[in-house]
Amino acid sequence: MIEIKGDLWNQNCDALCITTNGFVKKNGEAVMGKGCAKQACERIPELARRLGHSLNINGNNPSLLGLYGNSSLYSFPVKSISEKCLMDRSNVVRHMRDKFNYADDVPGWACVAREELIVASAQGMVDIADERNYQKIVLPRPGCGAGELKWENICPMLSALLDDRFYVITY
Repeated sequence: MIEIKGDLWNQNCDALCITTNGFVKKNGEAVMGKGCAKQACERIPELARRLGHSLNINGNNPSLLGLYGNSSLYSFPVKSISEKCLMDRSNVVRHMRDKFNYADDVPGWACVAREELIVASAQGMVDIADERNYQKIVLPRPGCGAGELKWENICPMLSALLDDRFYVITY
């Protein structure tokens, strides 16, 4: 895994990953309201519908969403579909904690990112890269923006999984 600085949307790569949650609204669109998911929707207006469809068919796993320029665009799940609110609300993002009570269903977009889901998504992208012979895959620091995790905790886990085909970008 190689860490780089730059603009996620201005990369020459085989695959570009956007971090996502697994929540689908009643209208069939995925919630993509923050971070690189929001940026992706601003660039590709039908993307929320595409991701919602993919989530309904393939579950909350890395999925091909189409092309962005010459790169294949993939979802990289970092948040659950939903979770039960913990007693201390530590699994709810800070700005939403006062909206949920113990044992409430918390939609994925309001959850803190899950380390085990990030690891599973990373392994899924390794499998995809192997299958498709990708040589350069770019992704943001998964779970470390709107997911509220710390890069110093996520980096060692990803370093153990991702080889030098994977570029983790920071703006």
